[in-house]
Amino acid sequence: MTGVHRKRGRLSKEGRRLLGGAALLAVFAPVTVYTLNAAIAHVQSCGTEVELQVAAAPEIAAVLDEFIAAGGGAPSRGSDVCADITVTSVAGNAVADTGADVWIPETGLWRNLPDAGLAEQWEVLQESTASSAVGLALPEGVPTDQVLPDETEVALQDPRQHAASLMWIIIFGVDEYTAEGGDGATVMSAPEVAAHNAGGADQLQAPTGATQIAQFEYPMYVAAGTGEDEREAAQNLLRSYSSQQYADLLAQHGLTPGIPQPSPTSTDIITAALTAWDQR
Repeated sequence: MTGVHRKRGRLSKEGRRLLGGAALLAVFAPVTVYTLNAAIAHVQSCGTEVELQVAAAPEIAAVLDEFIAAGGGAPSRGSDVCADITVTSVAGNAVADTGADVWIPETGLWRNLPDAGLAEQWEVLQESTASSAVGLALPEGVPTDQVLPDETEVALQDPRQHAASLMWIIIFGVDEYTAEGGDGATVMSAPEVAAHNAGGADQLQAPTGATQIAQFEYPMYVAAGTGEDEREAAQNLLRSYSSQQYADLLAQHGLTPGIPQPSPTSTDIITAALTAWDQR
């Protein structure tokens, strides 16, 4: 697995940028609705009440589920917009049919996916609201300290459906050692590893140290054309992320705080990576 070597140098310029700055299912499922008005009524009156629909990657949706239930997203000082916030768990870029006002995918790569048209539909509110490791998920007990990711045979999934695989081919490119499936080291995110291990399968190690190649950054987007009150409610949710409670919930769910300066990846770069994948 990790003993297969090849000529060094397949790390692209974009790969180095992403590496220095450190992509589950294609369906979505509803998560419980939480009403904030009652939680904040004793603190300040609501001048405006709105419904805010939030579509989020499953792992961050679980965080928001608890955070909003505990009062996260209540109006910040100077705001009188109160929101009933519904969080829907959405995998990949399957956001089209959710009717969401806010979208928090695991990575901005989904917004810039070629031919998806999502960049025109979603505006950036925050480039990163959390982070999680992406890289090689080696079997439990396999040493990781001497692993060289760019010299390791890997097993990927369809990069149009699997963000970690998409991130891998953007960073390292595509060659004869990069295969869909196969016996190579599995490329996954830390939340994917946790879900895999919880299912009782052979245990894997989450990417860390030498096996980590990048991070998911969980950007926060607002739908183009969203009304002012809904935008203000989204800003209230974003502002509340500065609380210690949010940081504690991230840690409890195996996530870490947002990346200060995530590296942007253009549609052209993603297109080039996918073209190389298709031609492999």
